[in-house]
Amino acid sequence: MKISRSWGLLLSGTVVLGILPCLPALAQKTTLKVDAEGQPPFYVRSYDSSGFISVSVNDYASLFSLPFAISPERQKIEIRLPEHRVKLTARNPYLVITDVATNAASVYQLPNDVMLVDSLYYVAATPFFNLLERLAPRGISFSSDSRRISKPPTTPATVPFDITGIEIEQRLNGYLLTIKSSRKLGDFEAFLKPDGWLFVTIADARADTVALRRFRPQGVVRQLLTFQSPTSVQLTFQLSREVVQVDPSVEKGSNDLLVALHTRQEIDKAELERKRQEQMREERLEAERSRSVLDVIVIDAGHGGKDPGTIGVRGTKEKDVTLGVALKLGRLIERNLKGVKVVYTRKTDEFVELYRRTQIANEANGKLFVSIHCNSTERKPSSANGFEIYLLKPGKTESAIRIAERENSVVKYEVGHESRYQDLTDEYFILVTLRQSAFMKYSEQFAEVAAEAMARHLKIQNSGVKQAGFYVLVGASMPNVLVETGYLSNRQEERILRTSQGQQRIAEALFQGIKEYKDAFERALKSGQASDARRE
Repeated sequence: MKISRSWGLLLSGTVVLGILPCLPALAQKTTLKVDAEGQPPFYVRSYDSSGFISVSVNDYASLFSLPFAISPERQKIEIRLPEHRVKLTARNPYLVITDVATNAASVYQLPNDVMLVDSLYYVAATPFFNLLERLAPRGISFSSDSRRISKPPTTPATVPFDITGIEIEQRLNGYLLTIKSSRKLGDFEAFLKPDGWLFVTIADARADTVALRRFRPQGVVRQLLTFQSPTSVQLTFQLSREVVQVDPSVEKGSNDLLVALHTRQEIDKAELERKRQEQMREERLEAERSRSVLDVIVIDAGHGGKDPGTIGVRGTKEKDVTLGVALKLGRLIERNLKGVKVVYTRKTDEFVELYRRTQIANEANGKLFVSIHCNSTERKPSSANGFEIYLLKPGKTESAIRIAERENSVVKYEVGHESRYQDLTDEYFILVTLRQSAFMKYSEQFAEVAAEAMARHLKIQNSGVKQAGFYVLVGASMPNVLVETGYLSNRQEERILRTSQGQQRIAEALFQGIKEYKDAFERALKSGQASDARRE
């Protein structure tokens, strides 16, 4: 096998080789001119068949100082490039490209057969130039129209490689393989075989095989093989059998190709975490479903025990009226609202601290807190009358402030009340209002619905929905109101409040308000309009 070296120019070009089984009858022998600045023109032999140009491989290699070898017996010619050997065979539509570093070979099919004429091998000029330019870029170009080959005036620097290096690092959730790239890559795919071989194929890319040979396998990577073909690069990794899944992606803000390597241990751990998260979601959904119904109502009978509350004109004690109404209201709910649990802050004549009442409500996961009281004036008897429903906000009127002061004054019966309630100022109630903003809208809705229902069912005047800073409502993590059922300082209203029949009518009116509010509350929650109210 003879190897020839001649002339002083080097040409590389991108090509698809053309192979003709025999010399076409209309083919005419011609030449291609080589333009190189500062040098006289050179020519390579060629054939022209109806505008289809075939170039002499022998002349091309000699002209551009590419070593080549010919085997006359086997009718083959092989061109030596810096990193590849390209072998062509007469009357054959295939060429073989061999990587010098790895000795890995790839087959490239051509549109035509190679011609052998007078010991010269001819191949389609344009695809042939493009192929060699792809394998060994030199900036050479060819124009089939002008039949000219152009070479830059000076020896150009090697065109940068696309794939420039490989990195492997261990992460908390597995391994990350980074394929360094000098440009944004086109199509690529990664395929992992069950035997542990990973094939990463990148279309239209050229790898720096010298740099890739410096990669030292580590971690789960045992070996790296690089296969360069005219149309793609294939990086073949031998991985540890513990790797069972790969996920390729392009790194954001970079050209690099990332391949996540997932181990069996990681997959199993991720599956356990997925199941745990799924269980947590189910538990949250169940909790949300339990919150989507008004299933726990807390009824607070004001005062009690050593705290009698206000005293009526005829000696009626507020604590007795509130307990009577509370127990009657609870029975109505239990009998008529299926699935609703009633929680009482007290069911007997006992003293319960104000702060403890909302604690009871929160511990029971209450969905509504109703504190029942009776009103009064300092001078008795009086003509002041009517029921009122209060929200927890700083009082806006003098009467609301006075009522709150009277109801709050019962803290004197509590041990340690001086320190417990010392911060309950107007500014504090503003902060409390902000913290209860998730429930305030529903507190207002219940107050309005309950006021309308009580007005329809009672002879007692509706004095409206108001606001004041009642200690007993502080800390309730649910919609909450305080109901002043009527004035014990008013003789007529006291007669209603002190009797079992009067207390029953008040309880029935409050029950109607609760029932109407429950229906509206659950409709809103099911339609997703009450998400804030479901948060604690």
